[in-house]
Amino acid sequence: MKSYYDTGVLLKLYTPEEDSDRVRAFVLRAGEPLVFTALHRAECTSALRLKVFRGEAAESEVTSALRDIDEDVASGVLHATELEWSTAWWRCIGFADAHAGTTGCRTLDTLHVACAATLGARVMVTSDPRQARLARKAGLKTVNPTA
Repeated sequence: MKSYYDTGVLLKLYTPEEDSDRVRAFVLRAGEPLVFTALHRAECTSALRLKVFRGEAAESEVTSALRDIDEDVASGVLHATELEWSTAWWRCIGFADAHAGTTGCRTLDTLHVACAATLGARVMVTSDPRQARLARKAGLKTVNPTA
């Protein structure tokens, strides 16, 4: 099964959040490398740094989480994946035009679905119900690892 994980799910692996234990168990059961794009990297970095800004995490915790991500990329747990960004963006625009009005998905959620489709994923792993609706409309199976 070729799966694409939304950043919100991936973050639960690197910082203590509600349902982190469920996500870890899900990933271990799946037993496959996790696709990790530049979009994931940017969102993880931003989300983790925002935790410091909001007082939700110490700088040392965030630095450790970012280091863990780097180590998982180096070891292959996170599979650094390149994709054709122009194709992903045009798919994103098409999905937004066709479905944003009925799913309520914002740009980054739509871009993740477009990335998954561009990479040929069959499964979208997300806990976001709007993103899951869009992924199904895009022909992907969806799995919520926190359910």
